[in-house]
Amino acid sequence: MTKQITPRFDVLSRSDSGMHFVRERRSGVMRMLTESAIADFNDPPPCPDCGEQFGCEHVNCAGEAMLADDEIDKEIPHEWIALARDEGLSRNDLERLRSLEEREGEYHAAPGADMRTLELVCILNERRF
Repeated sequence: MTKQITPRFDVLSRSDSGMHFVRERRSGVMRMLTESAIADFNDPPPCPDCGEQFGCEHVNCAGEAMLADDEIDKEIPHEWIALARDEGLSRNDLERLRSLEEREGEYHAAPGADMRTLELVCILNERRF
């Protein structure tokens, strides 16, 4: 049975100014929110294996499945194997890692990088110490 995800709000009206009048489905509380404020309430679905919502050993914060140990051995370049075993990596993380720059002993992401790329930068820079 597929679990259907329902939005948190019912949109009551939209204005040309960008404000939306919404009602929270659970509590019935009505609010006036911008489009970006409404988007802030769209939490990712929980992990189907453990129920964690913001990254776990099964999925990262981008909602991508982490590679299993046998996949790590086959797909991860040698320099990233320790990171993959300790922190977990997805297939998309490999592209993110390739996009990073190393300057003066620290990793840096390109401007506009996604949250998972920024998380990898923090992890890598913390591992140096």
